[in-house]
Amino acid sequence: MENSGSLKKMVYDTLLDDISSGRFRPNDILTEGSLTERFGVSKAPVREALIELCKDNILQSLPRFGYQVVPFTLHEIMDILDVRTDMEISNLKRAVPMLTDEKLGRLSDPSLYRASSDGSGISGNYYRNSRFHLVLCSLSGNGFAYSMLDSILKRCSRFFAVYYSFALTNDTESKSSYHKEIADALKAGDTDRAVSALEKDIASVKQNFEQIIAF
Repeated sequence: MENSGSLKKMVYDTLLDDISSGRFRPNDILTEGSLTERFGVSKAPVREALIELCKDNILQSLPRFGYQVVPFTLHEIMDILDVRTDMEISNLKRAVPMLTDEKLGRLSDPSLYRASSDGSGISGNYYRNSRFHLVLCSLSGNGFAYSMLDSILKRCSRFFAVYYSFALTNDTESKSSYHKEIADALKAGDTDRAVSALEKDIASVKQNFEQIIAF
């Protein structure tokens, strides 16, 4: 029998997948009762997972009503992406002098670049994108920066489906091209090219959201 910790993780991971894929959208309401029935578990792991999602700013508790997927605004998205740009670029520059073959080898995992070519794998692309940026962040060895980026990327799950669906439809999704360029540049010792590709990678998300709002 699974322990409560593993049940909580199962519920948490599934709900994060639901949100990143767009199954649950901003302002949707989740309730303990419906989730307990869905997962076939007791209320405790469901409640613990919901509380954890609230701590990660993905859900917010509405007393006596349920848990709401936190809505987002363009201003919030731009703020998040600006912070990501500053933090990830600074962290990458800090990592460069410490790069070793072992660290660069972390960027050789094919799963970091394998993207779905249609709309069936939205959550898979969210996790692939998150893994790449977390692996890149890990190269500096700064655990605090890694933890901060992990938290930020989880917040991004709330609007990833909107971004990815639009980018895929309009053929503006990078399909890991910037990620591959970053990895190739680092392996070639070209810091400026790696930094430029990272900046363009995040900027492309901003540009897509500007177009989404324009529509």
